[in-house]
Amino acid sequence: MTVKEIVLAAATELGILDTVNAYLSGTSTDGEAEANALLRCFNLVENEVALDYLPLIAEEEVVTKTGVIYYSSLSREAARVLGVWDGAGNAATFKLFGEYLKTQPDRVRVRYTYIPSEKTFRDDSDFALRASVRLFAYGIAAEYSLASGLFEEAAVWDRKYKEAIKAAYCGQPIRRIRSRRWA
Repeated sequence: MTVKEIVLAAATELGILDTVNAYLSGTSTDGEAEANALLRCFNLVENEVALDYLPLIAEEEVVTKTGVIYYSSLSREAARVLGVWDGAGNAATFKLFGEYLKTQPDRVRVRYTYIPSEKTFRDDSDFALRASVRLFAYGIAAEYSLASGLFEEAAVWDRKYKEAIKAAYCGQPIRRIRSRRWA
């Protein structure tokens, strides 16, 4: 699922497909402002979905001599650390600090949620398998309408966007917390 594909779907929903498509195909420069606004809206929506609804999870192996792993040394921008495991696959204790995490020194696996990087029209979305083009198109339409001052249309698009998120959420496993037993 490419960003260009998602932006064109949003432009179709908004009724500005002709001008945006003309700009993206290189036949005209008229739709540049609309296309760039839709791209900004895509980046906003992708971040919102990743941080609030469907977290993107990455796992990587890190070698540390001191047990200190700077978040900046990870391949993606970490939002939340989910766990750390040693070389044998056993859970390792860790402590989070502002710019790094501290764990045991050695080779460890770090699992974390991450913030997607800013995209261009040529990039692929990080949600290729977990969310639909329609979900992003509705979110972009809501953001674009709001930025354009079309508040009633933005409310309609936002409702459709939230419904699409609920539908995507239904496919996620449900975590249940067992009730406590009091003696």
